[in-house]
Amino acid sequence: MASLPLLAAVEGGGTSFVLTIAELQPSTSTNASSGDEVVIPHTRFKIIQKTSVSTTTPEETLLNSARFFSSHCPDRGYDSLGICTFGPVGVNPSKDDYGKILPGSPKKDWRNVDILSPILDACSGKNKETPCYKVDTDVNAPAMAEFEYRTKVLNENITSIAYITVGTGIGVGLVINSLPVHGMMHPEGGHVPIAPLVSDENFNGYSWGAKSPYKGINTVEGTASSVALTERLGSSSSSDNRDALKDLPDDHAVWEHASNALANLCVTLVLMTSVEKIVFGGGVMNRNILYSKIRSKTKELLNGYLNLEQVTTDGGLKEYIGPSVWDGYGAGLVGSLALAQKAYDEK
Repeated sequence: MASLPLLAAVEGGGTSFVLTIAELQPSTSTNASSGDEVVIPHTRFKIIQKTSVSTTTPEETLLNSARFFSSHCPDRGYDSLGICTFGPVGVNPSKDDYGKILPGSPKKDWRNVDILSPILDACSGKNKETPCYKVDTDVNAPAMAEFEYRTKVLNENITSIAYITVGTGIGVGLVINSLPVHGMMHPEGGHVPIAPLVSDENFNGYSWGAKSPYKGINTVEGTASSVALTERLGSSSSSDNRDALKDLPDDHAVWEHASNALANLCVTLVLMTSVEKIVFGGGVMNRNILYSKIRSKTKELLNGYLNLEQVTTDGGLKEYIGPSVWDGYGAGLVGSLALAQKAYDEK
């Protein structure tokens, strides 16, 4: 009996790299996990191995990632590899920078780092059989996975969706006309400007702003990322101590700044792309109070300009802006596996 295709998947985040090995099942499962089997419902993914490694230096992070895949690699190698990572990253396979973090990254240690090659090497077979592979951002891949679930499983009649991750950085993945947006590179919506709150005049942006648009001042990421939120707390915390956010009460002022910035982003997406659904993920969004704040602020900022139920009524806003359907499994993890499956299906 032929073995099932084996997928290797990487979700490269600012805090950790989530590494997954999964069998691609012959058909879609409608059941959740049972016993030792971890089957993601409504997908063909049966997870065999999964771990995460801390995002430290590029050398250490990629070495630990490669070791994980090497230690479980069959003689034939993996059948396919999907990598979705923080950006900006090269996503055009015809260019030399494909799979490399681009020089404009605010993460200075990661500039020009080749993420693809060492992991692809570790996933190759004993006779150097190289798996097929795809690389995209850690927001575009989840956006596409989210879109396919909503259209194919939930039968939602949409052709567009935005996926926003809010963590150490803020990224926006876009699916427009049923296709992920790439263009010159890929969307970098976390760096669009915002209308700040009055009290923002005392905050000069986050420490990653030196190479960011607008120098990170009054931008979405420069205001609402975990780095920015932690630095706003002042001398009691630093951008390297982002766990401090977990202990803050729901009525702390930082959540007003975060929700205002994220609502500004939603308004920009509504007005520029007319996107039909906005979905959030990322560690900061574990603070559930943010959803109601973002919805009400989005409605306020739009100021009645659009006479649409999605952005004028409480029920419409709750349907329009919400968490990922993959919340329990991780949108990035599912996105990276979906990327690997797409590479396998297209080979």
